[in-house]
Amino acid sequence: MYIFKYLLISIITLLPIYSSANNPVFTGVGIHTVQLHKTGWNQSMPIIHLNSQEELTLSFDEFAYDTKNYQYSIIHCNANWEESDLMQTEYVQGFMPNPVLDYQYSFNTTFDYIHYSLAFPNEDIQLKLSGNYIIKVFELGEEDKPILTRPFFVSESEVSIVPQIKYTASSSLRSSMQEIHFSILHPRFRIDNPREQIKVVLQQNGRWDNQMTELKPLFVRDSELVYEHNREILFDGGNEYRWLDLRSTRFAAEYVEGISFHDPHYHFTLFPDKNLGDRSYFYREDFNGKYYIDVRENRDPEIEGDYVYVHFKLPVEKPFLNSNIYISGGLTNWQMDTKNQMQYNVQTQMYELSLLLKQGFYNYQYLVQEQSNPHAEVSYFEGNYGQTENDYTIYVYYRSFSDNYDRLVGVNIANSLKYTLTK
Repeated sequence: MYIFKYLLISIITLLPIYSSANNPVFTGVGIHTVQLHKTGWNQSMPIIHLNSQEELTLSFDEFAYDTKNYQYSIIHCNANWEESDLMQTEYVQGFMPNPVLDYQYSFNTTFDYIHYSLAFPNEDIQLKLSGNYIIKVFELGEEDKPILTRPFFVSESEVSIVPQIKYTASSSLRSSMQEIHFSILHPRFRIDNPREQIKVVLQQNGRWDNQMTELKPLFVRDSELVYEHNREILFDGGNEYRWLDLRSTRFAAEYVEGISFHDPHYHFTLFPDKNLGDRSYFYREDFNGKYYIDVRENRDPEIEGDYVYVHFKLPVEKPFLNSNIYISGGLTNWQMDTKNQMQYNVQTQMYELSLLLKQGFYNYQYLVQEQSNPHAEVSYFEGNYGQTENDYTIYVYYRSFSDNYDRLVGVNIANSLKYTLTK
């Protein structure tokens, strides 16, 4: 039985707790299909444990005929993705930058590209501290002009995180929202002032726009921090992701109206997508917005997967006046910018967008974002359902009064089906 040190009671004011933290994702012109995951598991989050044998793989394609002398370096960041006040030697064992040496030329594709890959930590660099990191790739001598940046995480196991995903007690939100409760257990890790020393980030699937950061424990018990804020840690349930199969250029999969070849490239025209916002919930297995590269007619998708133009269409009677519509998911790097913003076609009465994608299997959703609001809404075209299957990643950061960086002392990835939605 736990002995209370003291009890912290938070007055729930429903103040916004969504983060507008720096987004550490950047992709330069001509760079495509950037993937960062655990080596051998391409659907995984880029999270490894400190002082383990775990490894991450970064890969990307560049539309080019000749290779470039690419280098990479790694930057330690605080919990808000700002560069830490650390010397490079404090968090890396080895020297930087280092070359990206593994590359292959595309074969028998309509787009000529070079596929680069890199596994790390490796013989050149080892990571000495936990926390948030950014890897950036650039041409030799141009470190201040990266061609891409991607975030990754190095975690300690100082705390355990016990999550629970449930229907909210509010009857008006019960059918559409998911409420997240969790406890942080630290029996062998001293935390003197949890409200000041602990920072928690809560992320739904891979989205950055609606992640929560300003969370404080409701109860502080002996070796336990309890986060049970009714009506505060709430996420839109959303809906299962739509899917798109581009693995074959010969046979049109479901939702593909037609495949055409306009010399020299392939075009996939999709059937107009339906508005799911006013329909009943229906479970469909998905990847929660992720994708994987694959081809039907060839053997090596990394270099034999072609790039094709995919034409999306979303019927809407009238254009939105003060909001934008975006295609969201791993296929657009979870970003909301001009590259994945749909444009309204008055003649067809549809929002339309063409994306250049590598052959594979993709998940996506349509998000609506008011121009003055960084948090996008999923409900309008996808619907909101409390029983939707989602992944929630809980990051726990710790900084003592003598530390000069944020330690990532625990991570938990909770699936809403595994951690059963309780009534």
